[in-house]
Amino acid sequence: MMEKLRTGKKDKLIVKKVKKILGRIRKDILYHLPKKFLHKRIYYKVLNKKLNLKDPKDFNEKIQYLMLYKYGKKEAELSDKYLVRKYVESKGCSENLVKLYGKYNNAREIDFSQLPKEFVLKTNHGCGNVFICKDRNNFDVKVCKEQLNSSLKKNFAKENFEYHYKYIKPCIICEEYLKDKNYYMPIDYKFYCFNGKAECILVCSEREKDLRLDYYDLNWKYLNYAKKEYRSNIKLEKPENLEKMIEIAEKLAGDNNFVRVDLYNIAGKIYFGELTFTPCAGTVYYNTQEALDYLGEKLKIV
Repeated sequence: MMEKLRTGKKDKLIVKKVKKILGRIRKDILYHLPKKFLHKRIYYKVLNKKLNLKDPKDFNEKIQYLMLYKYGKKEAELSDKYLVRKYVESKGCSENLVKLYGKYNNAREIDFSQLPKEFVLKTNHGCGNVFICKDRNNFDVKVCKEQLNSSLKKNFAKENFEYHYKYIKPCIICEEYLKDKNYYMPIDYKFYCFNGKAECILVCSEREKDLRLDYYDLNWKYLNYAKKEYRSNIKLEKPENLEKMIEIAEKLAGDNNFVRVDLYNIAGKIYFGELTFTPCAGTVYYNTQEALDYLGEKLKIV
């Protein structure tokens, strides 16, 4: 019986590895297809509609256009979760940076005995593979190291065809674990900024259960930008220092024609999260078409 269990487990691991290899091969093949054809194909597959690159109108179409024709090293440096810290400091917002415990070229360099009881480990060059440690003494170091090193090998220019990511040199960073008294993961306030001016705020809540998405204007009036199935259906509390958050977001947005500035607000203290130029790689699926059209009007690509 035990032998059968071991064999079954081994077979599952082999299947998993084969699927991973095949997935990587598929990404490599797609990456070398003509870029316009590739983006039109993916856009239709995800959103079930044609991509207009000749005369892009809505928000998704314009992000696709920028991904293909405009974004490069500048956007890469600001998307790099490690290098962006220098940019935040240059904007006079160093007090809003999350405490950095370390930067590593690979997981083997991490000395877990030197880290505090609670911390967050993540890579700097893409999304996902974030490890939250709430108790260092009960943390699976082996799994964490394996997955972080695996993530370092990922080329996010190929994962979602956001080509500016190819300019980012992968590394691992360890930061302070931000705790919210009401949530396992703190509420994420994402400021959509156009030419240095905040337009609206996407509030991400209930990440620990089932991610909910709600939009508000700068006066905290609810906006029906998210499709009904993604909304929280509750009125979230307005941050007491919302005006300060807007000020920080606009300062960090700089002169970019569009950038999403992600902030946290823990017990009144504002923390910087990251800068994002390509939400959902230009296939935002949770917004209404009216919202995509309006945000598309705000985004100037010439």
